[in-house]
Amino acid sequence: MALALLAGGAALAAPEAKKTKAAPIKTATQTAAKTGTGATARTPEGFFVRGAPTAKVKLVEYASFTCPHCAAFARESKEELTPLISSGRVSLELRPALRDQLDLSAAIVARCVGPRRYFDAVEAIFAEQPQWFDKGLAYAQGEGAKAQGALGERLRKLADAAGLSAIGARYGATPAKLTACFADRAANQKLADQAQAAWQKISGTPSFFVGDDKLKAGDWATLEPLIKARLKG
Repeated sequence: MALALLAGGAALAAPEAKKTKAAPIKTATQTAAKTGTGATARTPEGFFVRGAPTAKVKLVEYASFTCPHCAAFARESKEELTPLISSGRVSLELRPALRDQLDLSAAIVARCVGPRRYFDAVEAIFAEQPQWFDKGLAYAQGEGAKAQGALGERLRKLADAAGLSAIGARYGATPAKLTACFADRAANQKLADQAQAAWQKISGTPSFFVGDDKLKAGDWATLEPLIKARLKG
C-alpha cells in the first residue's frame, strides 16, 4: 500500500508491506555533535546515527513515531542500550518508517532539531507519545480536516496542535527553524520516499537489522540477547 504522506488527508493507519532484503548499511561520516545519548553522525542518506563509527555491532532500527511498540522499545532499552553505545561497542541508526502525516510531522520536528540534540528529541517524542498523539488525532479529525494552504503549512499546524513543535523547541528548534523545515519540500519529499522504501523491507515497527541480517526481535527483551551474542562473536 502506498504511503500518502505528501497527499491530502492525515489518516492514522499503517500500510501493509512486503518483506525484502535490506540494503547494505553505508558508513556514516562522524560529526562533532555531542548529545546526552552519545556522539551523533549522519549517513550519506541523511539518517542519524549515535555511537562510534567503529562499533562492532551497527544496529539499524526502523521505527514509526506513532507506533506504541517503538515508544516501548525506546523506554525499555534505554538503561542497557545507552551504555553499550557510549562504550563504543554498539551504534544505532534510526530510519523513520513513517505511517501517516502525524508521523511525518514528528519526523520533521526531530530532524529540524539537528544532529547535536536529535536523539534527545526523539527520546522525548517517544516518551510523550500518548499526549501528542491524542492531541494530533483530535486536530486531524476536526479543524485539521478543513485546513487550507500548502502541505508544509498544514503539517506545521498539525505539529503545533499536537504539541510536537513545543517538544522540538525544547531542543533548539526555534519557530523560525521549524517554519523553514516544514517549508522544505525537497527534504520532506525525501523523508516520504525513504518511508516508502522502508515499508518495502519491513512488515512492522520496530524492525531491526545488522548489515543485511534482519533480527528476529520486536522489543528489547528479544533484541538484547541477539546484540550481546554478536558482541561476543
